[in-house]
Parts: sequence; structure tokens; C-alpha cells
Amino acid sequence: MPKDIAVVSYDLNPASAMTTDAVVIRDQLNGGGYSAELVHQWSFDETNAANFKKADFWEKYDGVVICNFYGSWNLRELIRAGRPVMCVNAGYADDLGLAESLKEHASQDGFNVVNNTHPITAGLALGVIDIGDPVWFDSVSTFNHHVDVLVTSLANQAVLVTHKSQPLSYFAWYRMSQATSGSILFKLLLKAANWTFNGP
Repeated sequence: MPKDIAVVSYDLNPASAMTTDAVVIRDQLNGGGYSAELVHQWSFDETNAANFKKADFWEKYDGVVICNFYGSWNLRELIRAGRPVMCVNAGYADDLGLAESLKEHASQDGFNVVNNTHPITAGLALGVIDIGDPVWFDSVSTFNHHVDVLVTSLANQAVLVTHKSQPLSYFAWYRMSQATSGSILFKLLLKAANWTFNGP
């Protein structure tokens, strides 16, 4: 049975411009052998009793992807559930122990592989990679965090990060709908998911 993955998105309307990137991520995961579905961001809104989800809700999933949306919801119940998480939202990287703060909000087409001994980046040469068309990303500071930085922006800020001891990762390219067909970002996305969720 494929692993069930919650892709937490802006809303559940696949035609919404605010959900386009989450749909791309969901579809890439499904194409990679997972069973991924969209889950509304209101699942983290503790002030909304009708939609807020407790730990038992998250426990039914084998992993969770947090896409780009409002950055100040409460992750307490998700963290209590102990699910592997791939974070694609800089607003929650600190909550998950992956980063300290946002560094860059930018769009570019080149990034720097700084660690190619990790399973996600194994096989890539160290140095600059071309991703095709520019894609918006949020780089982060990992100061005093127990993580491995695998890829950085050209300004040497972290864009692909994994925790050293927990199944947690940060993937900075939140606008995946902008990625060129065949972009290496799709390979990195799936490899990051496979590492975080231990394969489909």
C-alpha cells in the first residue's frame, strides 16, 4: 500500500491560483508512488473548532507536506503526532527545528549544491546547478540548528535542509508551478520526500 501523505494547502480548490503549487506537489508525490491528498490550512487554526485538527487526525497520515500559506498557525497537534514533515513554508521551519528565520524571498534559476554525500543530493556535482526557468523560493538561516544544509542560494543561504536525527526537511521552492518541465527541482522534490517519508 502506498503511504498516505497530507499536503496542507491554502485551500482545497485545485483551480485556485493560491493552491496551484500544492497541486503540483501533490501530483508529483502521487506520480512517485505515494497516495497524497490536499488538506486545508485551517486544520492548523485553533480558533476554528470546526476545522482545527488534533493529533489523532495527523496520525492517520504517514507524512505531511506544509505548503505555502499563512505563516502563523499552530503546529502543536501536528508535532504531538510525530509525523515526518517536509516543510515548504519558511514560516514553519523554526517550529519544526529546521531553521531560525527567513533570509531571502527571491526568484532565481541557479543554486549551489554544497553537500552531495546525502541521499537527496547523491549523484549531483558540487557547485551551481541550473533549474531552468527561475522559481520563487524562501531561503533560511540555520544558525544553531541540528541540520544538514544540502543546497544554498547563490547568496549562500540554505534552500534544502534536512534534520540530522529526525524525519524533517525544508524545501525552499514554494512556487513549484513555475518550474520548467524536466527541471531538476522535481527530482529533488521527490528525493526529499523519499528521504523524509522513507519512500512510498
